[in-house]
Amino acid sequence: MKDTIVISEVCHIGEVHFQVNSCFIEMIAKSNPSSKIIFTAEENHIDAVKLSLQLEDIQNLTYLPYKGFYSEKKFKWSSRIIGECKQILKIFKLGLLHNNNFFIWTCLFPTGHLFLNILLLLKKNTKHIIILHGELELLKMKGKRKSEIFLGIILKTAFFLSTKKNKYIVLGDNIRKSLIGLVSNSTIDKTYAILHPYNFFVNKENLTKKEDNTVLTIGAIGTQMLSKNSHSIYELGEYFKDQIIKNRINLLTIGKVLPELKKYQNNIIRNLYSDSFVSQQNFELEISKLDFIIFFYDNGSYKLCASGAIFEAIRLEVPIISVKNDFFVWIFESYGELGFLCDDLDEIKAVISELNNEGYKEKIEIFKTNMKQFKIDNNLNKISLKLETIL
Repeated sequence: MKDTIVISEVCHIGEVHFQVNSCFIEMIAKSNPSSKIIFTAEENHIDAVKLSLQLEDIQNLTYLPYKGFYSEKKFKWSSRIIGECKQILKIFKLGLLHNNNFFIWTCLFPTGHLFLNILLLLKKNTKHIIILHGELELLKMKGKRKSEIFLGIILKTAFFLSTKKNKYIVLGDNIRKSLIGLVSNSTIDKTYAILHPYNFFVNKENLTKKEDNTVLTIGAIGTQMLSKNSHSIYELGEYFKDQIIKNRINLLTIGKVLPELKKYQNNIIRNLYSDSFVSQQNFELEISKLDFIIFFYDNGSYKLCASGAIFEAIRLEVPIISVKNDFFVWIFESYGELGFLCDDLDEIKAVISELNNEGYKEKIEIFKTNMKQFKIDNNLNKISLKLETIL
């Protein structure tokens, strides 16, 4: 049993990743009741985690907030890289103060990952677990911008320097398999997979009933960007323009829309909370009004990354419509159909047309039943058992 476990979020601020971090904190704290758990993160992120865990009785958890070192609104390389490295050093000092040699890093920017592993070459008596997220997509060099290629090289170097005491966690068996050939066999050997943890509790006060059941309402959720093929919803808008004008179909986005999509935007698609990060409460409220959540992720973006958004769909029991990608196919094959997986945009158009004519009623009930069962089969207690074997 470890006396102290330090869990750190040094990559994200505010509400970004707070759901998955809350889950890891809850699982680790409850499975190590005799250990002191210290969670250190940016102050607004800690506020979001506290709110998420307010109904949990976790006695051995201490929060240690710090001031954010970069702005959500304006990205600066210097503040991001230098700030994260400084925070990593502070966390090492925190470990010394508590005589701790066990650290869990919920996410690291590639430069922070490299900096940590350089430090560990000098301090080999500590044990570290690093949770890997979307940064793994940087390992694929093809079609990337120069800055992304540079970060990919940094990330590969970080893996190369990783010590034997390091362990990695990816959020899906398919992701671990996809890493083969991109990193060394020694890195694969110390990489473990668990299902993306998610708290499926729903505060019904945050939800609302759909006002008009005669309108088929479909929304794309989360940050809208080209790498997610988010521009495709505007093509759908043009295709279904007549039905949208007649108020038969409603297509919208819920979440920040990056400037790179400006040239695709039109007056057909509504963009909710497009200029800022949407709060979880408002996010849930708007999702609860949807009949379907639509995704355009292909393997250009989601071969090495789990989608938290699909778990939000499952949590709120809103079936999905999506282009096929490895992660979604794996989820469907493992746990049953949760919606429609389509080969391309033309197939998505055909599905929406049939839905608009009130087709697939039996299938939709199957999707919702599978979502209910998914939440039972993949609650935090069950994922925690797998996590304990890794720790």
